[in-house]
Amino acid sequence: MEIEFTTLGERGQAVIPKSIRDRMPAPRGTMFSVVLIDKDTLVMRRFDKRKLLAEFKDLRALIRQKFSDKEIVGEIKRARKA
Repeated sequence: MEIEFTTLGERGQAVIPKSIRDRMPAPRGTMFSVVLIDKDTLVMRRFDKRKLLAEFKDLRALIRQKFSDKEIVGEIKRARKA
């Protein structure tokens, strides 16, 4: 495991050191999820937007198999009233 250091810029931007970027395919515009673990620790994970959209489409298809449109609308209305 390689450990590098970076600083936070004025606008809250952190630069991923080149030695790490060279080992990780992350061209400009790559999206990362950022999770705050505690006040001193955050984790960044690269994700593929196309893969994420495909997972949501699969999930939507699974939900549609389990529930009718009428049932889904009913649940949404019930949740909004709560």
